[in-house]
Amino acid sequence: MIKLLEHTRRPDISFSRKRGTIRITAKVARILTLRPGDSINIAVSNGEYLLHAVHRVNNIGRHEAQCYPTKRGSNNYCAYSVRLCRALLDSVGVKAEQVAYMVGEAFVRGDTTYLPIITALPL
Repeated sequence: MIKLLEHTRRPDISFSRKRGTIRITAKVARILTLRPGDSINIAVSNGEYLLHAVHRVNNIGRHEAQCYPTKRGSNNYCAYSVRLCRALLDSVGVKAEQVAYMVGEAFVRGDTTYLPIITALPL
């Protein structure tokens, strides 16, 4: 028997090495309480990659990995950072140009909400 769909789970976040495009689903944006102009970053703790939002109080200047809705009225967000994409994919050991991941259960440390990126199972 041949399965036509290897994975039925849709990815929560995807990264593109060449263009630096980061696509974030509405679920992830809602958990991180992203607003237009906020930035994202990835922290590494005990071998886990933790996605978190950097909320901007005043949007003066340009910041790396700023998030914006993909289209008007959409809850899906997009960010651009070639440096962040390449650093993550090189650290994980992925040679592909594009990769998509699922995220785990969110937790709060201090005032920051973190989402673990499940890098063991790229989609």
